[in-house]
Amino acid sequence: MSSGNLVVACQNYNERLMALSLIKQISHLCRAIQRHRGLGMSLIAGYEEFEEEFSTLQKQVTRRMQVLQAFAGQSNNLLAPAQLEKLSAAWSTIERDWQGDSVMENFEYHSHFIEQLLQLMMILARYLERPVAVQFADANQDDGIVSQLEPRKQMFSQVGLLVFVCNQLPALVELVAKIRGLSTLASSRGSQDELESSKLRYFIQGTRVQHEKVRNQADRLLEVTDNNIQSLPLIKAYEFKLLFLMTTVEREILESKVITMNSRQLFELATEIIDVYLKVVDEGLSLLVNWQEQSLEHWFKYS
Repeated sequence: MSSGNLVVACQNYNERLMALSLIKQISHLCRAIQRHRGLGMSLIAGYEEFEEEFSTLQKQVTRRMQVLQAFAGQSNNLLAPAQLEKLSAAWSTIERDWQGDSVMENFEYHSHFIEQLLQLMMILARYLERPVAVQFADANQDDGIVSQLEPRKQMFSQVGLLVFVCNQLPALVELVAKIRGLSTLASSRGSQDELESSKLRYFIQGTRVQHEKVRNQADRLLEVTDNNIQSLPLIKAYEFKLLFLMTTVEREILESKVITMNSRQLFELATEIIDVYLKVVDEGLSLLVNWQEQSLEHWFKYS
C-alpha cells in the first residue's frame, strides 16, 4: 500500500467513527425534540404543568443543535451544508413564536424536523454499510483479498444492525412519541377533536405494525451479535408495557366520553418505553464502533 493510499484509508476510518458519533448525537437530539413536542403541545393548549421542564429542554435542544453543527462541520461533508442549513431553519421555525402556533401546527413542525433527522441517520448508515477492512483492502488494490477480509456473516450482521438502530427502532420510537404527545394533550385538556383522534388511531395502528418488524429483527440480531447488546432482550420484555400503553390510550382517551386519565402518568409510561428503545440504539451503536475496530484488526492480520 502506498503512503497516499494509507492516508486515505485512515481518513475513511476516522470518518466512519465520526459518522457513528453523528448518528448517536442525532438520536439523542430526536429524543429531546420528541419530548419538546409532547410538552409544548400541552403548554399551547393552556396547561402549565410542564412549563419549567419545557424551558430547560428548549435550552438543551439549542445546545445540542450547536454541537451537532460543529461536529458535522469537522466531518469532511458527511452531512452536506445544505442539509445542516435545513435543520437550522426547521429548529428556528419551531423555536420562534411557538406560543402563537396552534397545537397541530406545533405538532407538524416538530414531526417534520424529526423526519429530517431520521433521514440523516439513514444517510450516515448507508455510508457505514461496508466494514472498514474492505476500504483498506481497496486502498491496497490487492485483488482477491476482499473475500478473505469480508465474510458474508460480518457484512450481513453490520447491515442488519445499522438498519435496526438507524431506521427500524427510531421509527418505532417516533410513533410511540407521537402517541405520547397526542394522548398527553388529550388527558391534560380532558377532550380531543376529530383530527387528533384520527391521527392517534393511525399512530397506534402504525406502532403495532412497526413493533412486529422490530421484534422480528431483534430476534435475528440476538443470534448474530453474540449477546453484545445487553439491553436487546428488553424489546421483548417491554411488549406488555407497550401493549398496555396503546390499550389504555384506546380505552381511556379514544373510546371514553370523559377523559380523566392522568397526563403525567401517560407521559411517563410512554417515556419509559422510549428510553428502553433508545438504550438499545446506544448499545447497538457502541457495538458498531467495536466492529469497526475489529475489522481494522482483521485487515492487519490478514493483509
